[in-house]
Amino acid sequence: MTTEPRTDLAPGPRPSVLIVDDVEANLVALEALLESVSCEVIRANSGNEALRQLLRRPFAVMLLDVQMPDMDGFEVARYARENSSTSDVPIIFITAMHETPENVLRGYSTGAFDFLFKPINPDVLRSKVEVFLDLHQSRKRLKDEIEAHRATLAELEAFNYSVSHDLRAPLRPLDGFSQALLDDYGDRLDEKGVDYLKRIRAAAQRMGMLIEDLLELSRVSRAELHRQPVDLSAIVSSIVAELRESEPARQVEVVAPDRVQVQGDPRLLRIALENLVRNAWKFTKKLPHARLEFGVDPTAPPGESTYFIRDNGVGFDPTFAGKMFQPFQRLHKATDFEGTGIGLAIVSRIIRRHDGRIWAESAPDRGATFFFTLPETARWTG
Repeated sequence: MTTEPRTDLAPGPRPSVLIVDDVEANLVALEALLESVSCEVIRANSGNEALRQLLRRPFAVMLLDVQMPDMDGFEVARYARENSSTSDVPIIFITAMHETPENVLRGYSTGAFDFLFKPINPDVLRSKVEVFLDLHQSRKRLKDEIEAHRATLAELEAFNYSVSHDLRAPLRPLDGFSQALLDDYGDRLDEKGVDYLKRIRAAAQRMGMLIEDLLELSRVSRAELHRQPVDLSAIVSSIVAELRESEPARQVEVVAPDRVQVQGDPRLLRIALENLVRNAWKFTKKLPHARLEFGVDPTAPPGESTYFIRDNGVGFDPTFAGKMFQPFQRLHKATDFEGTGIGLAIVSRIIRRHDGRIWAESAPDRGATFFFTLPETARWTG
């Protein structure tokens, strides 16, 4: 039975296969067996040469003889696995040793993906190699797509930042001159004229807030994370203190544990909590007995810790819960509650950058709870 050359691999440079054996005749035989496979075959006649080749280029798979002098195949595999730049190369051991459980176990413990025992079946060898060639090409395509996606996102973020930054310039004189007209010429205008100017100012200020939020979204997306211990309870307390100072007449019950510490970026986590706490404060403003709670969910599954911000405010239709973390998504009228519709998108971006998740649960007039997770290793009790 003959194997036809592969024609379905991705175009471009052919993936490389490393064959390792101290016997020249064995290398020649392996090359002959792989002649019909779409790959570049690289030889190594010793363990040391194999390790040097592994550092020079990426390989889709290594066919490694076990019984070699100086350094046998098991040692080569162990050294390859210990080096971060070569640890992912799949290894197929080729050996004339007896297929004993001890030999197989030792091979797999050093990082083998498979074993081929001599005499080798040519079709089996080619089939196994082609599997790893396909896997290598698929991983390369995926890596290229991810890099292209990252580049596109970076360009888009830079564009958004540039446009948002430039849009601020004409808003300042628009707001400023409108205020000057009201101050200097307000007494010469009728009620309708004054109302028009106030509307112009309000629109300019709202656009300014929108641009600032867009810039913040861009900044948190591009900012470098500086992980260190962060006390979430302390951040929540300081945000609530600022809100109480700005609205001393409001009576809001706040419940929070004394100390909840995580590992994360303190600036970004504060931005996230500020958006969540201010939202809870805002959407309870019409209640005589408002309540805001921050805490840790004790029912979280293993592997992550779940935190929440809960309020007893107006809530929202849960049908739209999946859309609310997208920019410009508002579930309430601007005339009822101020906002730009970007705050939750900022929160989502920050939590995802910390390898976490965020979601919300609510019902109209029954309050809302925003949950977010952080890796379990990032939390400890002080």
